[in-house]
Amino acid sequence: MKKFILALALFLMSLSSVEAAEIDSALYLGNADVNYPLVIVEDSAVAAKINKEIRAEVQRLINTVNESMANGEFNSVVMEIDYRIPCNHKDGLLSIILDQYVNYENSAHPSRYYRTLNFNSSTGERIWASSLTEIGPNVNGEDYYSPKNITRRLFAYVEKNNIVLFEDFQQLIAVPEEFYFDDATHVHFIFQQGEIAPYAVGIIDLDDGVKTE
Repeated sequence: MKKFILALALFLMSLSSVEAAEIDSALYLGNADVNYPLVIVEDSAVAAKINKEIRAEVQRLINTVNESMANGEFNSVVMEIDYRIPCNHKDGLLSIILDQYVNYENSAHPSRYYRTLNFNSSTGERIWASSLTEIGPNVNGEDYYSPKNITRRLFAYVEKNNIVLFEDFQQLIAVPEEFYFDDATHVHFIFQQGEIAPYAVGIIDLDDGVKTE
């Protein structure tokens, strides 16, 4: 436990002490159904870098839907994008969740997709899943955030919450790309609808942070 807390502290120290980012909202081409965050920090170049990344991710979400329509898979669709900010710390740690709702005409059910973005808001750099190896102690000779160790904690989580995974799901082969930090700097991994469990289970949000009490 102490090793984890120390590793996390060192990771946070690698960020610069700055004021928490100010978050405003922006609409995609004035469309009230597509709402995404506009990050404001003292350094305008850093803000521009972060906001460029956010807009690019919003565009990717929209492009995926547009491609389905262009391929003739569906004739009409209802799509909404919103966001939430689970972490916005003065140490420069910023996490964003883009929440996309899509309901295609005549589809069996609507779908929801989370896209996560994590930033050092003092430099504008993205924080990727590969960085998580810096903040966890070894467990059984592997990184705390290795696919094997995440899988072990995932199985414990789904058993505790009576969640049934797909029968053929055995092991993560990579660290999940979608993750975020919450306000207590716990790491959460996101598993999309139908990714590792039936659609009815919904999105699985695994709080994988080590409790410090």
